[in-house]
Parts: sequence; structure tokens; C-alpha cells
Amino acid sequence: MTKQIEPNQATFSPEAPTSISTQSQPIVLVCAADENYAMPMAVMVYSALSNLKNNQQKLLLYILDGGIWPATQQKVVNSLQQFKQLEINWTQPEPALFQDLSVTRYLTRTAYYRLLMPQVLPSHLNKAIYLDCDMIVQGDLTELWQMDLGEHYVLAVLDDNQPLVSMAVGLSNYRELGLNPNQKYFNSGLLVVNLKKWRVDNIGMKVIEHSKRNREYIRDADQDGLNAVFTGNWGELDPRWNQMPRIYTYESWQDSPYDQTQYELLKNNPLIIHYTNAPKPWRSGCQHPATSLFYAYLDQTAWSGWRDTWWRRVARKAQKGVGKVKRGLHRLGP
Repeated sequence: MTKQIEPNQATFSPEAPTSISTQSQPIVLVCAADENYAMPMAVMVYSALSNLKNNQQKLLLYILDGGIWPATQQKVVNSLQQFKQLEINWTQPEPALFQDLSVTRYLTRTAYYRLLMPQVLPSHLNKAIYLDCDMIVQGDLTELWQMDLGEHYVLAVLDDNQPLVSMAVGLSNYRELGLNPNQKYFNSGLLVVNLKKWRVDNIGMKVIEHSKRNREYIRDADQDGLNAVFTGNWGELDPRWNQMPRIYTYESWQDSPYDQTQYELLKNNPLIIHYTNAPKPWRSGCQHPATSLFYAYLDQTAWSGWRDTWWRRVARKAQKGVGKVKRGLHRLGP
């Protein structure tokens, strides 16, 4: 089933259910994508559904649409139609809210869309799992869904490259912000979100305002802002729920920050694989050890057989060239 929901239709209601028990509820999964990330998004969601141990477990998927073409939307639907317990909901957040935010070649405004989850999801939903599109799910999301949030705003995994606030490039002004340099810094690619607390404390707008005020420092889009706002108020998950590539750079467990058991599990039995490095597995030249796993899932979707050919790479370069010309003309004015 697929539905369109109106942007910003949901507002917090005091009468909404206050319980955050999830034992018998559908899993609420949220992701954000533009046209460039629609295909890997479909692959990620397919992997998540394939690894649910209970194939009757209902899953509500909310796609924060950053400009996916209608034909591509249909391919996403076709890729997932075999999963009868799935309901797909499409929504387009208001882009004006994200003007003047720091973006890069790899992190577009769509990366900030997760900040509006409490506003665009129905108000009776108190909890959600957010996943980046450059992931493959190998574990059962039911286990993640049933974890107790307590009073935390989010549950997340420690970032592999920037484990402390003082190490985060995007928070290099942590002294001025009054942040503890020794607080842990999480990766925002996987979030178990306490929607109720986000609504009450208007978290999305607080992060957007922080990001605009500190635009010159921001490097990792929403991730820097979330860490600034949530410092000390998030719960740490087993790193296997967000395995990042740094684990493959250690020669042995002795060189890593993990004990031997943690190291072996994280390296060889991750629950979610996060391809944070470039190039991504759907681009030529990716050296990630799990690149073949990405294609194994891709070939189960409507993109079966898709590969990053020489012609596709030429077309992308030509498209980028046209974009640069348009931006140059825009700067010159009429």
C-alpha cells in the first residue's frame, strides 16, 4: 500500500497516546531521499524487510521526498511490493525551512529532512527508526524497535571517526557553544527517535536554528546540530547497529578501541552496514568489503542488473557541467 501525506500535517497533541510501548505496534521506519538516492533507498528498505524474522510484522515506511521523479517512485514501489505487511507513505517537507543551511556535494538539504519527522509523521506516533539510504540491514529491526528509549531523545551509535565532541570538525567552536569536549559524538545515520520528546521540545527547529547560526562551522549537516542540541542526552547503541568502515582499517582488535569479542562481532557480524565513505557501492571504484552484498540486494529490486557503466559516468559529468554553467549564469544575473 502506498499513500501520499500532506507536509507538516501533524502537530503535537496533548491528547495523543503517551505510552511508548512498541511490543504490538507496527515498526515505523523513516528515510529521506532525492532522485540520486532513490535506488539505494529501495535497496536499503528491501534488505530491512528481508531480515524481519516475523514476516507478519507490519512496517510503516515514511519517505521524506527530496524530489524523486514519479517514474522512480513507481520503481521503489515495485521493488517492495512483495512485502504485503508494508505500507509506504510519501511526503515532501517544506524546502524553504532549509534555506541558508550548510550543504556539500555529498550532503544536500535532504540530509536535514529528518529534523521534521515529528511534524510530518502522524501525531499519534511516538517513536520511529530513521535510517540513511547508504545502508544495508542484516539484523532484525524488531529488536531495535523494542529497545527502551527511556528519557533519551535518540538512541544512536558512536561515530567511528569523531567519537568525541572535541574531535568533531563541525563543532570546532564547542567552547563558545558551552559544550563538554569529552561528551560522546554520535553518527546520525541510524536514529531511534523519541518523537514525543522531539515535539514537546521543538527539537527540529532548535537544530535548524543552531545550524544557521553556526553555518561556517557545520561540516556534517544535521549530525553536527543534533550533537550540539542532544549533548549528554542520547543513549548509546551496540556499534553493530551502525557499522562504519573504520573497523576495516585496524590490523587487529588490539589496535582498535574494542575488546576482542566486540571487534570480531562488529567486523564480521554487523546488524547494519553503513557505507559512509566515498565512492558509495553503487559508484564505480568502491572498495568497501561489503560492496557485493549491496548488489546482491539490488538485484532483488526493480533495479536488477543495474551497474555503474562508463556511459552513466559520462552522463553524470555532463550533467554536473551543465549545473555549473547554470549556477555561473545565475550569479552573473540578467
